[in-house]
Amino acid sequence: MRPTVEIKMNEQDLQKLFINSLLSGEIQGIDEIIDIPSLQKAERIVRIKKEAYFRYFDLVIGVISLQRNLPKRIKIESIDMYDRYHNLTMRTSELVAFAREENCRVDLVDLIPVEFKSDKDLLDERLPRQVINAILAFGRSVVVFDKRHTARIQKYGLSRLLPASIIGYSIDNKFKVISSDKRIVGDSLVKPQKSVFAKILNDNGLMGNLTAIYSHMGMTQRINHKMLFNQIFEEKIDLLQEEIEFLSGLNKNPNFHEKEQIKRIVRESINRKITDYI
Repeated sequence: MRPTVEIKMNEQDLQKLFINSLLSGEIQGIDEIIDIPSLQKAERIVRIKKEAYFRYFDLVIGVISLQRNLPKRIKIESIDMYDRYHNLTMRTSELVAFAREENCRVDLVDLIPVEFKSDKDLLDERLPRQVINAILAFGRSVVVFDKRHTARIQKYGLSRLLPASIIGYSIDNKFKVISSDKRIVGDSLVKPQKSVFAKILNDNGLMGNLTAIYSHMGMTQRINHKMLFNQIFEEKIDLLQEEIEFLSGLNKNPNFHEKEQIKRIVRESINRKITDYI
């Protein structure tokens, strides 16, 4: 009797199987990643957007909360709530576009990008780039692996090497969350801690302007993030009114010429003695 040869799935097969399992509530540990609606309570609805919607991702899961009687005033009562509202300012274009299409409040939307790796796919340098792009675009990343990749990841502990939530398709034909992270990454990757920033200002005699300068730095970082998103994905970006006013206000400041800065640095170094560094 010949041994049974298992036919490998391609990416589309894995994706279809994942969607069916997600909507039927059959993915073990999915609550660690996505707040999907339970079968008993229709608290949220799920929308699946395939590659044509956000061109650079295999799948984007949109979760819309169905909360009623929401307060008109925005109250930030927890770290999760702060992350949600901060994410609105960082990723305005993506969230607003989705909310308009679904005719819902933008602050009730979560977007989760998902990449799929079937056993027919090679795992190479493209995967880390895809994860980084997902984090830049949506603040998080989820990767779904097929059976052989899942077994290898679990055997060697490779899930710790990717800053993404990982879902594996196991040998018993079920999806299971291997590692999870619900955090939404904002600008904390490159924005300095306030205490560090305060020390730098204090060392340079600017301590009196700490709050204003730190706020302006945050605004600059936010705009840079949106510009980077546009550069990578060639999507239209929407600047907030306060961001437009902030950029307009920069015209009042003198231009900084890089050549002049370089000359000054070199000039200062010439005037120093070697003993100044001892």
